[in-house]
Amino acid sequence: MFIIFGTRGIKHTVKDSAVLSNSCPNCSQGSLVNKLYRRWFTLFFIPVIPLDVIDRFYACDKCNSAYNESIKNILEQSKTEIEENQRQAKLTFAKALIASMTHMAVIDNEFAAEEEREIMDAISNFPEFKDELNNIHTAIKATKNENNQVFNYLNEARKELSSEALINILAQAAVVLLADGSIEKEEEDLMKEYLIACGLPKEMYQTLIDRLQQKDISELQEGQLN
Repeated sequence: MFIIFGTRGIKHTVKDSAVLSNSCPNCSQGSLVNKLYRRWFTLFFIPVIPLDVIDRFYACDKCNSAYNESIKNILEQSKTEIEENQRQAKLTFAKALIASMTHMAVIDNEFAAEEEREIMDAISNFPEFKDELNNIHTAIKATKNENNQVFNYLNEARKELSSEALINILAQAAVVLLADGSIEKEEEDLMKEYLIACGLPKEMYQTLIDRLQQKDISELQEGQLN
């Protein structure tokens, strides 16, 4: 009687391994499932005894693309990097926003209660940056931008943010400008300087003011200028 024996690799799904949902770099739709190839001792071509693991990898459940297990770390690093970039953009936006709002409030040498309230409301929208934004507000309120910090923040915003985000910043600064019910010449000139610093034409000033005056505060806080 002949005994037929040998070995062969069999693919298995790794139990208790997290599925990487919608993470396939190839199709962008499939989820990556952790798989392994294990060598089995076979008897009459039937796997009988599990032996060593030949390979471990991730396979897409949609397009069947296969990736080295290091893909998990790569995807996690990419996610972390994206989240950090988003956080940095949000911080850049918040710093330029609070700096320009505070500068606008003090440019006429008066700091109305309505202006302070608008700025505090804006800071409350960024609880994760509250301390840093309060420090910026306090510094500019005290120095009246003598070190040109506001334009430094706006320049950073111009490098990192979209035109829509820049207009949103200027719209919120204009809310402060309008908060006390009047527009001083210094405030108008400053808003035009902001527009230029953001790479926008200063001729947008009147359009911006006119459209803000037609909107209520709830819409402005969402940056709706359309």
